[in-house]
Amino acid sequence: MIITIDGPAGTGKTTIAKKVAERLGLPYFDTGAMYRAVAFLILHDKIPLSDEKRISEILKEFDFEIRQQGTDIRYFANGRDVTDVIRSQAVTNIVSPVSALHVVREALWAIQRKFAQKRGGIFEGRDMGSVVFPKAPIKIFLSARPEVRAERRLAELKEKRPDEVRDTNHQQMLEEIMKRDQIDSSRTLAPLTCPSDAYVIDTSNISIDEVVERIIEYKEKKNIRPSWMQSKSVTFLYRLVILFAWLIGKIFYRLKVYGHEHYYPRGAILASNHTSFLDPPIISACWPEEVHFIARQTLFKNLIFGALIRNLNTHPVSGEPGDIGVMKTILSLLEQGKKVVLFPEGTRSKDGELQHFKPGISMLVARSKSALIPVYIDGAYKAWSRHRKFPRLFVKVTCIFGTPITWESFSHLDKREAQKQITEKLRADILGLKKWFEDGAHGVPP
Repeated sequence: MIITIDGPAGTGKTTIAKKVAERLGLPYFDTGAMYRAVAFLILHDKIPLSDEKRISEILKEFDFEIRQQGTDIRYFANGRDVTDVIRSQAVTNIVSPVSALHVVREALWAIQRKFAQKRGGIFEGRDMGSVVFPKAPIKIFLSARPEVRAERRLAELKEKRPDEVRDTNHQQMLEEIMKRDQIDSSRTLAPLTCPSDAYVIDTSNISIDEVVERIIEYKEKKNIRPSWMQSKSVTFLYRLVILFAWLIGKIFYRLKVYGHEHYYPRGAILASNHTSFLDPPIISACWPEEVHFIARQTLFKNLIFGALIRNLNTHPVSGEPGDIGVMKTILSLLEQGKKVVLFPEGTRSKDGELQHFKPGISMLVARSKSALIPVYIDGAYKAWSRHRKFPRLFVKVTCIFGTPITWESFSHLDKREAQKQITEKLRADILGLKKWFEDGAHGVPP
């Protein structure tokens, strides 16, 4: 198995990749160390970066090894232990321009792919998922705010190489980090970019162990079977009804699903546009695990119908998502790692267009620190709008899941500002899914 872990400097890639490799019993391959090793050899031999002929000669003889020595990992270039020297500031200063050289990348890509063919492993770098292993089954992209990454990098250097950063302050390190980001992201060959099908984790405000746990959970659940096929964790009645909904969707509505690449392994809110009575069963049939709903207590007055919807993970509430009692119910489900379906518009749209969003969802995200998964449903309004007594058959219906919106990306903001930006982000992302579909649904949904 190949797992790629990409991201800019200061996101914790190396430590996280090592721990994931240890947990999964897979080889660990630090591609950044390879580029640093080449940069060190270029510095050692005093070769100008413009002299690609001499650099090519170095690469022809380049031999890179990763050796496990107890709990320590050591790097060897041409038989020499370069583990410590490749982390020097002098190497750091030139590793980005060295990595941008076509001759360097082509040579190292060949080594990386050859290694993967033999053993698979955890490949950490900046272009692993986007260029080197574009078909890797599991891709992780780590991010963090620049000021956090600068603080981490400065602390690391003060501990390991205090003489090099004695006169360096946080602002200078921040400028250096941002300069490197700009170089890595703007180079024409294999720029630093987040693969569209990667699981993105913002590491700004969570621990290394927490990130590792998320990756392990994602790996375990990414290829999860449809909820109606899960005999252990889902009740028979739930599976039966969801299977029925899936069959109806396929036979009468040519139901199509996009965005399973954005599967999120933990408790999250599935936030969808709402135009039809069909929206809840569509989401239930399309998401690859069981989901939960909230509904007004009045729907449970009929004992038979109430018992049915209870068995379909519907929870009775007496108010709106912003009410304390409703929030407690939803927060409890999220803490248990469940997926809760909410409609930010509150009620079904009268014209099929996206309406004003209520603030309850952003409040829940702020309280639970959980994720939001944007969902866009196309065709349900035409099939069964609030103006029709009965559904229309043979209308094409599509359900699209977008990139999860995580709390970590907003945790540095004032709570009110964070909630405002989360609401705006969710609305923009749902509209983005709509545009992606109307433009032809090419590639992976945004």
